[in-house]
Amino acid sequence: MSVVSSRVSSVSSILKAGGVRAQFVKQPNKVYFKLPKDIKNILYNLAKGDGIKEYEKLIHSLKEGAVKDSDLTEFLTETRQCISLLDIRFELFVQALLHIEWTNRSPEVVSTYKSVLQDLVCMQTLYINVVIKRLVELFKPVEDNNAEHEAGQIKQEDLERLNHIHDILHKILEVVPMSDKVILQALVSQFPYIIHGTYTHEVYMFALLQIVNYAPQLRSNILIFIINRLMILDVNIPREEADSDEEDDIIDDCINGTTDNDDETKMNDDTDKRKTVHPTERTLDSCMELLIKYMHEFCFANGVLQIENLKALYFEILRAFETVILPTHASQCVQYIIFYICSLRPIIAETFTNWLWHKVTDPNVAPVLRQTAVCYISSLHATGSFIPPRLVKMTMSNLTLWIHKYITLQEDSVYTDGDTKPHAVFYSVCQAFFHLFVARYKHFIESKHGILFLQNLDISKIVTCKLNPLKMCDTKIIHDFADITSTYQLAYCFAIIENNERNGLPIFGVKTHLPVLVPNFFPFESYTLERSGQRIIPLFRNSVTSLDNQSERM
Repeated sequence: MSVVSSRVSSVSSILKAGGVRAQFVKQPNKVYFKLPKDIKNILYNLAKGDGIKEYEKLIHSLKEGAVKDSDLTEFLTETRQCISLLDIRFELFVQALLHIEWTNRSPEVVSTYKSVLQDLVCMQTLYINVVIKRLVELFKPVEDNNAEHEAGQIKQEDLERLNHIHDILHKILEVVPMSDKVILQALVSQFPYIIHGTYTHEVYMFALLQIVNYAPQLRSNILIFIINRLMILDVNIPREEADSDEEDDIIDDCINGTTDNDDETKMNDDTDKRKTVHPTERTLDSCMELLIKYMHEFCFANGVLQIENLKALYFEILRAFETVILPTHASQCVQYIIFYICSLRPIIAETFTNWLWHKVTDPNVAPVLRQTAVCYISSLHATGSFIPPRLVKMTMSNLTLWIHKYITLQEDSVYTDGDTKPHAVFYSVCQAFFHLFVARYKHFIESKHGILFLQNLDISKIVTCKLNPLKMCDTKIIHDFADITSTYQLAYCFAIIENNERNGLPIFGVKTHLPVLVPNFFPFESYTLERSGQRIIPLFRNSVTSLDNQSERM
């Protein structure tokens, strides 16, 4: 089901019913309440201090909800004529009115109810908050959180309900200028909690993305809000600590004397565990799929990329990235939103790289954000199949130029092994360069000019400087880097690595543990969500499909 249609003129055309609804919805046999027909007199009498019993009886009848469609239509029609009377004294009446079940009623009831709410918010603005909050609350389906449903499929009754609600919200936005902020507040307050089921999140997300079709002025704030909520889901997915678990298993096997048959049984158990998807992970997967699908449909019309739409969406996603994603420690999946939009056009990837590099080189930015930003640069260029060699070359040049300038500034300073914290950003930039070099060096060794470019980076000066970056960076990255640079005679790192390892050996009575200054965080290394992964994984360099996609975009 599409969540984008830039070619529609009304909300009603976004969601189309599967057929013509019956004149009256079939209702079970029950005792129906007969609503009074003299609504105006009841309200007038209450305003004068009389007729309290009749007023209370009216409220009770509305709350019971057992009213025939024909009676309800007549009641709503008369109520619409009394909107001007409904000041704060009639708050209970308005609350009862808002809790009428109307979305599954006859077309006459639905149409009349919409008119009543629209008149109410126009003539009695004191009720705009409760009206909008109630409408947004109705976005969420009434369902068992554990109920099974086909992924990505919204039920027809929910689509029709959303259609009715959007019709009212659209009208309110047109006639009440102050309603923008009220709607945003309601959307935030009514967003499903983590404990709610996947389907509830899907329907609510779908409704949010529909709003931006008829209220583009809200798109930026809604996207930030959505990404913020997706990040909450992301950080609440249990992390797998595979390394520590494997070590514990080995120790247990040695102690208990595990046999080969036991190993086979354990492998089967581990396979079953991997197939089990955590509920929060399933919810995040569905929401990511909805958002990425919306981004694609917003940027493409009939398969043709709409440049202006792409630019507008990029800057809105970038704002969300800066405020939500970049400051979040070690998120697993949500950062692939910016990864995906960078894949749509090389200029977007280059613009995003320049924005990140500005963060890295700005001394007024917090060091931890500078470190994270350079991790994003390195991982994006190392992993993305849509990053052209030209951009990789430019990035490697920028990284090494900054490193050399930093080394030059430190030549006359006094440096000791224990004084590493002030250079945390430097070490992160070095590790980013080492990581990117290992991932993309093959682009350059196949040509004479490429080898010359790598030689001009003066890698030997970097690895032999007194700041000793090989000591502070990730061990695996350093050893891979050393192997490659030694093979192509670009630098010789093994002697330095061996010396660092000897100096790092524990000495009795001496603390030699180095502080962890360089985060081993490369945000675009793997994507584990299944449904949304069908859009993300083909964009990786190690994906066969990604090569075909890249050739189509270039």
